Formats: sequence, C-alpha cells, structure tokens
Amino acid sequence: MRNLKPLRTLCCALLALVAVLALPAAASAGPKQLSLLQDDAELFGERPGEDPAAAMKEIKELGVDVIRTNVIFYRTYPNYTERSKPAGFDPSDPNSPGYQWFYTDRLVQLAQQNGIRVLMTITGPGPFWSSDKPGKCRNRPCPWNPDAKIFGQFAEAVVKRYRGKVDWYSIYNEPNIGATSQTQGWLMPQARRTKAGRVEVAGVMYRKLWQAGYKAVARHDPARRNRVLFGEVAAIADPLPKLYAALCLDRNGRPFKGALRRLHQCGRVSKLRIGGWAIHPYNQGGFGPPNRRTSSKTALPQQYIPRLHRLMKRAAARKRVPGGRGIFVTEFGYQTNPPDRISTISPRKHARYINESDRLFFGDRRIKMVSQYQLVDVDNVAEYNSGLRFAGGREKASYPAYRMPIVVTRRGANRVEVYGQVRPARQARLLNAFSAPELLFKARGKPWRTIKRPRLNSVGIFRMNIRRAGADKGRWRLKWNNTLIDATSYSRVAKAGKPLRYYRD
Repeated sequence: MRNLKPLRTLCCALLALVAVLALPAAASAGPKQLSLLQDDAELFGERPGEDPAAAMKEIKELGVDVIRTNVIFYRTYPNYTERSKPAGFDPSDPNSPGYQWFYTDRLVQLAQQNGIRVLMTITGPGPFWSSDKPGKCRNRPCPWNPDAKIFGQFAEAVVKRYRGKVDWYSIYNEPNIGATSQTQGWLMPQARRTKAGRVEVAGVMYRKLWQAGYKAVARHDPARRNRVLFGEVAAIADPLPKLYAALCLDRNGRPFKGALRRLHQCGRVSKLRIGGWAIHPYNQGGFGPPNRRTSSKTALPQQYIPRLHRLMKRAAARKRVPGGRGIFVTEFGYQTNPPDRISTISPRKHARYINESDRLFFGDRRIKMVSQYQLVDVDNVAEYNSGLRFAGGREKASYPAYRMPIVVTRRGANRVEVYGQVRPARQARLLNAFSAPELLFKARGKPWRTIKRPRLNSVGIFRMNIRRAGADKGRWRLKWNNTLIDATSYSRVAKAGKPLRYYRD
C-alpha cells in the first residue's frame, strides 16, 4: 500500500484548520477487495420461518459482492450411510437418481437475480461408499480417506450442473480439521508418526482431492480453470504443515527427501495450477480480538498472514504453484456474547473488530477478498454465532458497521488516517442512484460536523490522512443517503487507535 503524505500547510496559523489529503482519484483509493458473505443455513432456508429470497435481497443491500456456499457430497447425496455405491448410480452425472440439488440450485438462482457472484466450495465428507475404507465410517458423514477418483466424479457433477453460473471454485473445506468426539471433522486421518518422521497424511490426500477437483473444472468449465482456489484451511490444527506437504515441501519449504519423500507420495511432482490461496484466519476460533497473539508456529490466524506470504514465495520458487496468486479470505468472523457465553466479545466490540480486520486486510495487496461468516446467528449457542443479526432477527451493533466500516488511526498530534467503505456503493452506482457519503467529526463539547465527502473506489473504499485540531481525540463516523433502502445510514462511532499491523515470526 502506498504511503499517502498529507498536504503541506502554508503557515502555522493554518494548522488549526482542516488540511485533508484526499486521494487523487477513486481508482487509486487502495485495494479493490471484494466482500464475501457465507450463510448456508440462512440461504438454504431449511429451518421454519426462514426466507432465502429476503435474505439474499438483504445481503445485496448490505453491499456484498460474493456469496460463498459449500456443496457437500453427503448433503447432495443424502443417503450417505450406504456402504456400497447403488447399481446404476453415476457420481459424475448430476442427473443421476440419488442426487438432490434443490437448496444449492435456489441459492445460485437467487444470487444471480440479485447480481451477486458465487464462490462454490466443492467438498466432502461423502457417503460411506466414497471412502477407501468404508469400514471406518460410522453413523455420521464419513471424512475417512476419501477416494480421490470418486470425489473427482462428484466434482464433475457439480461443475456440469453449475458451469457458467459460478465465478470461483475452491476445493475442499478445512482439510486440516479432523473429527473428534464433539465435531464431525472434514478429513481423516490427519497425520501419523513414522521412524522417518511425521507424515502429513491430510496434506497428501488434499493434493489428490484438489487435483481431481481441478481437472473437473478445467474440463467442464474451462472459463474458470484459472479461478480454482487452493487451501480453504482453518487457522488452527496445523494448516501450514498440511499446505507445505500438499506441495511436497517440508516445514522449511524444502523438497522432501528420502523416506519422507516416498511417504508423502512425492515421486513425481507436478505444478498445481491454483487460482489463489483460500484461508479461514479466525483468531482463537473466532473468540480472539484482532491483536491476539499465538504461541503456535503452525497456525494461521489473521495477524500471522506473513507466514502464508512466506509459503507462497517458497512454493512459487520451487515451481509447485504459479507465482503472483492472491489470497482469498473465504471464511472469517467473531463470535459474540450474547449469545455465546464463552466469548468475551460484546456486540459493540464485534462492530469494532470486524472493521479493524477489514483495515488490516486492506493493508495487504495480496488479499483479494474479505469475508463475513454468517448473516444471522443460529439457535444453537454451541455452534458458530458470528452473525450480524441475533437468531431472533434483531440487528447487532455490527450490522451497520459491516455496511459502512470505519477505522481511525492515530498518526500523531492532531493527525489521523481515516479508512472507510460504503459497501453498497457498487450496487447504488449500478442503479445510477449513488450519492457521496459524508465524513463527520465531533470534537469534545462540539456538535457533529461534516468535514469531507470522501471519494470512493469501485468497491466503495477510501483512505485519507487528515490534519485537524483535536483529530486524534475526537470522534468520527460516516453518513450516507442510502438510496437502496431509502434511508440515511450511519457507520459506528470511531475513535483514533493504534496502527493495525501483522505480527512476524
């Protein structure tokens, strides 16, 4: 990100007046990061009282660019406890009896009707018969040792059905998360100990699954062959070793040698033609603030994304993947209390944290997409509750904060940087109904005052440096005549804070 220098004042007397460095043009206002939201529970409309069409319209009005959805093998083929593939069933044929596409069909259709792009994650677990070891499968979807060939056939069915309607694909959700007694898990086994050292079994399996999924896209939706994302790893559960192993590299980024090379099945290494790196960089499972540190050297929460930068550089240098690919934050959020009593994040903090995370990601030009996981909390407090609304529908403080993020950073006495976004700006422009937002400032004991109308880039983002008496001590907010809902929208009230930066090992 370029350093934007404030305008020089002509004399000391002018220092008490406003001196704003506005960006020279909307197109140069910083990264054009797309905004993604995922809430399959709400958009599938499987629970009583949910209205997927109304939810998608609301998502559009919030300014979301991309909807992510997981197309899960066992949900698409719900008779998952069958231990043998039914006679005549063709996993590669989307019209084969046994497949059920209704919920995904409707979600994709609603996204198209509202001008929202789709990122589709093709993933297991699958039916018992899709495992190399169905005997390991019990009474829930089976993450154990999925057969890559069968998974590739499932991916083929997905791509055949949705080609031309999907903007990005990604392959397999959180392959670094295994099953426990409390959680279903996505891929098993994760690793095993040998005399030669630790073998990242999930990394080996993920490589095969990704290749099978990529081949399905390249063959049946070739226009999207350069938009197949790699990774989709959770921040916890050793994501970095799994990614390195999937690329036939050890934890230091060097090719495996000897027995570990054989055990990681790296006899003949081919370049993976990935379209980008997908990550879920939750802090402490969605319970930690943006500045949370971790003692784990193999985790990938948001403050430690430089670890991924290093992996990307090493992998490209070893010709494991193409260079210059971006990072896509495809799942991210913070769990609030209420409803989750374990969380220490109040709704008010939630509003600030999601804005601060956007600002942190804004500073990384490699990041092409940012994410909000859930529009609405679920009823079960033991599940993720990181929505912008409570389960009953009431808005959290983060609801308007998501629509119009604002972060103010102290740059010195009377000097601040203001970062902000009007997410619905793109939709309003498409309707020829856009009006510029107002940046408001309130000094102690003074009324709110409009001091600037920021110029926005194509996704509604701006950043400016401001020198003004009391700028670092006052309060700031955005105001916008929201033509999409025919009302005036406000951001949260922000105060100047410390710069947000990555941690480096």
